[in-house]
Amino acid sequence: MAAPSGAFWTALLLAAAALTLVAAVSEPTTVPFDVRPGGVVHSFSQDVGPGGKFTCTFTYASQGGTNEQWQMSLGTSEDSQHLTCTIWRPQGKSYLYFTQFKAEVRGAEIEYAMAYSKAAFERESDVPLKNEEFEVTKTAVSHRPGVFKSELSKLVIVAKAARSEL
Repeated sequence: MAAPSGAFWTALLLAAAALTLVAAVSEPTTVPFDVRPGGVVHSFSQDVGPGGKFTCTFTYASQGGTNEQWQMSLGTSEDSQHLTCTIWRPQGKSYLYFTQFKAEVRGAEIEYAMAYSKAAFERESDVPLKNEEFEVTKTAVSHRPGVFKSELSKLVIVAKAARSEL
């Protein structure tokens, strides 16, 4: 039997490297939950990252209609230094009237956040809220009372791990 060629070893090395990269990237975790009307404040939270390093919490109150199925997707970067948290209604537009909303992250500081009145569905695109309808702080994105027009279908947050002081 002949010894394997250099091309064989190169192909084997490239395949092993590809498998290592795939294994090192964290797959997002998507969890369904019900958004319930009735004017009462509700919250939904999920942890992600090594040892539950990050938490994303969605707090809201809404009116009208019946429960809607929403989803929260969480993911971390390979080095666990970045978090993404997306909260949305997979069917696109919500028919609930939101009186308030707030999405918060724990263990990280927000680098980017956006709120949408309509989430992409089929051939339609995301429709962002006007900037004056919501505000972003280091750890939360929330409605602006008196300006928010009560339409919400999606929230996106990208955050970086909070630095720990020594």
